Amino acid sequence: MTTPAHIHTRDDGRGRRKVVVNGTVVEQVFYADTRKGIVRFYEKPLRIHKHGKRAISRTLRGKVEVEFPDG
Repeated sequence: MTTPAHIHTRDDGRGRRKVVVNGTVVEQVFYADTRKGIVRFYEKPLRIHKHGKRAISRTLRGKVEVEFPDG
């Protein structure tokens, strides 16, 4: 199953990209949906949840643009 063009993940095989939400570049993004306007990312510095071994993530909503810097 292929990933739709409007959904971007780390493992979708399309390479590195820059994610911009409402004009601000967001780093450490692991999921972005340009159609719904949702971006999930890890905080910097990376924090681990106190009851488990998973990283704490946050969600941003707004106008999402994804740029491929390599062309």
